[in-house]
Amino acid sequence: MVPKSFYDLRFGVSPGGARKDAHHIRGSLDEVVDALESELDESVNVWMLFDYGADLALDVYQRGERVRSIDLHPFVAIRVDGYPEITFLGSGKPTGYAVGADDAAKVKAELADGLFDGRFDGRIDATVDWDRVLVPPLVGEIAEYGDYVMLGDGPVDDLSGLDDLDEDELADELIERDYVEYGDHDFEA
Repeated sequence: MVPKSFYDLRFGVSPGGARKDAHHIRGSLDEVVDALESELDESVNVWMLFDYGADLALDVYQRGERVRSIDLHPFVAIRVDGYPEITFLGSGKPTGYAVGADDAAKVKAELADGLFDGRFDGRIDATVDWDRVLVPPLVGEIAEYGDYVMLGDGPVDDLSGLDDLDEDELADELIERDYVEYGDHDFEA
């Protein structure tokens, strides 16, 4: 089994009042774009990004090893009807939402409450300027549905002895070794 290349779109918050540890394992940037659009379609996820300091990054794995991690915050823009655009610094801190406001804390509280309780549903447009994100293309064999990959910075396991296992035995062995299947995972769910 040859280690494959893939993207890991990470979206989550550290345990506390809110919990999320979503990973979208993808083999193309188009699939990553679709996965992030799906995440940002839910106002509670936009709330986590705006008010809860959610982590949002794209990790690039080449031949099973993480070679780059891209913070996506600087490329995100959130528009809520009636409010200035929300953008983010590299640290994930929201900016711009209170331009011209007398009370920035009040504006932030209004936005946070409306995003959390769904009051702004249908009035939110969250986008990522992918043209500005420098994402390297994947090289070598690219992961696809049915494949298992290892996340993180650990060494790539020698999986040469697993060729004789049937499909179910192989899946069980990979899961036992902390591999995850291609697709969507929320490790806090």
